[in-house]
Amino acid sequence: MTTTSTPPPPSGEHAATDPLTTTDHQAFAFLGQVNNCLRQCLCTLARHGVALRQRAPARARLLLDTVRPWPLYKGGQFLFDLMEWEDLMVDGDPPPLMPTERIISASFLPMQLLAATAEAPTATKLILGQRTAAALDLPLRLLASTARTAFLCAAQDLTDLLGTPTPQAKTDDDTGHTTAAESDAEHTAAELPPLESGFYLYEDIVLGTLAVLGPLLADHAPTDTAPPA
Repeated sequence: MTTTSTPPPPSGEHAATDPLTTTDHQAFAFLGQVNNCLRQCLCTLARHGVALRQRAPARARLLLDTVRPWPLYKGGQFLFDLMEWEDLMVDGDPPPLMPTERIISASFLPMQLLAATAEAPTATKLILGQRTAAALDLPLRLLASTARTAFLCAAQDLTDLLGTPTPQAKTDDDTGHTTAAESDAEHTAAELPPLESGFYLYEDIVLGTLAVLGPLLADHAPTDTAPPA
């Protein structure tokens, strides 16, 4: 079972026999904090996913059907199982919700890097060892073009699915919360259903990720993407 906390350093008589140094304990304290932050983020996304699956089941099914064939989804499923993140998430009391603003902020830089890579007209210049690659006649331009096309198609699919639905007066289509500025406020535990361990856990994380990061993904979609009718 994955643990979510780091034991405190020994004191008194036990301190004299402790083989770890002060730096070791401080390093573990930091890593334990990172561990807890990851657990908090995953559980928050899963709860957003549960809310989306319960309130908009048709949209949730369509989102999952779209992303399931993608290598990113399959790779995430493999890493989720390999790293035993389900054990991490369900071990102990539920953590407090992580503010959506913090999740979006943490995802902004990786999204910028992905967008910059997809839009770069001379992507091969970013590849180290390009002279060696050119000598070996590797089809780098073909690979870069294929990667760019795949990214643009994926972004367009997500934009079509996550496009703004019919405007509603007071609530959005994901969680039933108020829209505009109020939708950006930090949620309380009572506003989102608890996560559901088992079969749906990874899928709920994916749905929650699409719900929370949907606007950020749509902001980086191709400029010629037409909104859904």
